[in-house]
Amino acid sequence: MTTNKYYDRLVEIHAQYPELTLVPRRAYEYLSREIQDNHKEQIEEVTEILRNTVAGFSEFNNFKPGKDGDIVIRCQYRWTSMFTGVGYFSLESFKNFKEESDEEE
Repeated sequence: MTTNKYYDRLVEIHAQYPELTLVPRRAYEYLSREIQDNHKEQIEEVTEILRNTVAGFSEFNNFKPGKDGDIVIRCQYRWTSMFTGVGYFSLESFKNFKEESDEEE
């Protein structure tokens, strides 16, 4: 079964909480502690979505403007069993997400 529920919710969170969008001016720049503290609930919701959709996911960093006006999610995930690094995932990649269905069992 495919779903847009993750995409729809991520788009909604991005629109409602622009503070979670960061345009880094330098490498290794992250959301401020104040923003993280003020948006714990939203960050946890995005974290839960990413746990369900990104293999090896470990930490949400922020939303970021991408090329051609799209929005990407910047997060940390396990590239290999020995390396965790940054990844960028377009919100578009969460459209038509294939979920395993209980009905298929």
